[in-house]
Parts: sequence; structure tokens; C-alpha cells
Amino acid sequence: MEQIDKIINYLRAGFSTFWICTSEHDFVREKVYPMIQEYERKDGGQYSIKEWNLANGGSPIEALQALDQADELQVMFLYNMHWFSQNTQIVQHIKNNARIWSSQGKALVCVSHAKKIPAELEKEFVLVNLPLPNSEEINVAVENLEIETNEDEKKRIINSCKGLTRTELDNVLALSVVEGGGKFSIQTINDHKAQAIEKSGFLEVLKPTVKYADVIGQENIKQFVAETITSPKAKGIMTIGPPGCGKTLFMESIVGEFNMFGVSVNMGALFSKYQGETDHNINAAIELIKSVAPCFVLIDEFEKQFAGSQSDGSLDSGTTRRATGRWLDFLQKRPEGVYISGTANSFVGIPNEYLRPGRWDTSPFFIDYPNAKVATAILKYYCKKADIDFDNEEKPVLTNFSPAEIEALVHIASMRGITLIQASDSILPQAKVMGESIAKLRSWAENRTIPADKFVMKKKKISRRKVDV
Repeated sequence: MEQIDKIINYLRAGFSTFWICTSEHDFVREKVYPMIQEYERKDGGQYSIKEWNLANGGSPIEALQALDQADELQVMFLYNMHWFSQNTQIVQHIKNNARIWSSQGKALVCVSHAKKIPAELEKEFVLVNLPLPNSEEINVAVENLEIETNEDEKKRIINSCKGLTRTELDNVLALSVVEGGGKFSIQTINDHKAQAIEKSGFLEVLKPTVKYADVIGQENIKQFVAETITSPKAKGIMTIGPPGCGKTLFMESIVGEFNMFGVSVNMGALFSKYQGETDHNINAAIELIKSVAPCFVLIDEFEKQFAGSQSDGSLDSGTTRRATGRWLDFLQKRPEGVYISGTANSFVGIPNEYLRPGRWDTSPFFIDYPNAKVATAILKYYCKKADIDFDNEEKPVLTNFSPAEIEALVHIASMRGITLIQASDSILPQAKVMGESIAKLRSWAENRTIPADKFVMKKKKISRRKVDV
């Protein structure tokens, strides 16, 4: 509540325009109104509160004019102002009167779920992000239902409820008791939490059906994650490699293996053509990630968010530059319990500062095409899933086949009722099509990444030094 509590200090200092980002209007009335009304200035004065929304009738202009004519020490709350933020008359009125309101001890507070402050007024407004319920608030909501729970169960319930608004929290807890037959159902909470998070459009809940056993090979990275992920200080990992080599599959297997709550960032939804909207979206996504911690966060195809990067590392727009800086800051200062994983098909477009240890638990891991032994094991795994008799099938040569292409090969054989050899004729390995770019990627990764699979170095025979006597 730190930002909310600071509103009084802003008022004391003469700030006159605020923008509260939230969809929880009732909570603003319950929390912010009393705080302002109960505050008594040193001169004995106290603030009065007025509010306007469309249901009241009239227009925002009339509400602003009422603020102009009101006695001193009044705070006017205008709701859903994002609908009117491009109205030139409203913008000009605020611009003309902000300093006058300041001198009279008056203030305008716009309440909206979206930050759509016109560019002309960005310097005038104080932005206040209303936080989602913290652990203490959730605990109170749980105890209010008076359902008997032990401490371990209560902790799991609290973690499952993180990321919900106050209204969602009350509704979901009540529903979970109904569906749980008089006890809290964590499955019900998680199902509705997934719906609530996906409503934002920025995050998608991961529902993996795979674990480590479903990922063949990659023993080096498996071991590293297993030994570090349980630490509260764990930050996450970055993987780079050619398309189809199982980077995303491995990330999903982490969520399944360690029973984590996982979300994937929808980078496309974060960027907007409207000024200021991208910055707001990124901040909103980061705040939502923080609110659902502990959690696993997947940023898939990491390089695509830097499509505007130039070959010299510069960026083509202020928006991309700010987005880069905001994500860098979050990677460096993420709270405990936020485990971030990234995948990339290419190093092109990713600034070097994104790849260094410190923002991740280690240097990036390189996931390459499987060797012959691993490729055969992958083929056997997918044959078993497709009910194909692996032992009695003639095996195709899998050189340069990625795991995704091996899966496709088995799918074709199963679907068409043909042999694996015949099905292999329908697959043109990307290693041949993209041979040059993959070779560049391997060359780049040679001294900058760690192999995801363990390998044994061949011992070289050391001969005696020849001395000419």
C-alpha cells in the first residue's frame, strides 16, 4: 500500500492531478476516501471528496467546472477517465487549471484500469498503481470464511490466490469452498486464477503435461536446474539453439517436474501503437508477475521482442529502448520466487547485457541437435506414444534431424500407416535448409554458452618429447 499511503504527502506538497491505475473502484472508495477525509492539516483544514462517473449523469467537463468553483481543500474523483482522455476540451481544461487547483488545495484523481494519460499531461500527473492483495490481505480473506485449515494448507491457498483482485479473491474462495464440499479446493482456485490472469492478455498460464522423463538428453541443464531451482535466490536460465531442438519443451518440463505455477509472457500483446500504452502494459505485466510469485515465467523466442534492434546494438525507437531497459531492470531486481526462463533461436537482435550471468543463474545453455544415440532414444519415445513397434521397424538415418522433426516423422508414419523409412522422405531437415545460419549460431555459441547435454572429451595420447641429442 506504499503508493496509496503517499497520496497524503503528495497533497500536502501541493500536487493536484493523480491517475490511479485499477479496476477495483470499490476498494478506492473503501481505502483512499477515508484516508483523505480523516487527514487533518496543520491549519486544521480537512479535505472533502466529490466523485463523478457516467452513472451520475452530466459530463466530465461539468465535473471539472464544479471542482473549479468548489471551496478549497476538495478532491474530485473521476472514474473510467480512459474513455475521455483524448477529449481535447478536457485535456486543455486540466492543463489550464492544474496549477490553480494546486494553489487552492484542490486535486483531481482519475481512476481507470488503463493508463491513458494524454502526452500533453504526462508531466502533470502522478501515476499510482494500486497493488493486488498481498499475503496478509489474502490471509484475512481466508480466515473470514472460518473454514478449518492447517498452516501448510493455508500457505498453499495463499500462494494460489496471489494475482487475484479483491473481488476475484472473495468470489473464488467462496466458490472453492462450495466445490470442495465445505473445504477449500486449491484446484478450483488455480482454475479461476488462470482465467483471471489470462484476461489481462499479457500472460498465459502454462499447463504442462510433460516432466523431465519426457525430455530425452539435455542432462547437463537438467542437473543444473534441479540443483538450483529450489533456492529462494534462484533467478532462472536462458537457452539458445536452432528451432525445434526442444527448448520450450524443456522449459515446460521444469514446471511439471517441480510442480510450479507457470506463466508465459505474450510479448506481442505488450507492444501498442498508442503513446505510453506499451510502457503501461509492460509495467502491468511485471506487477502481475510479482503478485503471483512464487512462479515460473517463460519468455519464449526472446529475440523477437528486439526485432527493432540494429546490427550495432542500437534500437530503432524510444519505445523499444524503454522496453529493453524495463525488462533489464526487472531481470536484475526481480523479487525472490520469480524464476524467469528465456528461449531464443538466434543471438541476432539480443543485446549482450541480456545474456550475462547475474541476470540469470549462469551463462546461457546451448541446446543443439541430438547426437545419434539421443536421436534414436527420441525416436523410440515417440514410437511408443504412437503405438509403433520400434524394435521391428527399420530405422532411418537421423543425422541432422531435430527432436521436433523426429516427432513429425513418427506422426506421419502413424497417420499414413507407412514405415519410418518411408515417412522420413516427407521430412526435409531444417539443418540442411538453414545450414549456414545454424553454423553461424554454433560458432557464436562456442565460447559464450554451456552445452545443455553432457559430453565426454576424448583423451588425446600424449607422446614423449623428442629431443635431439
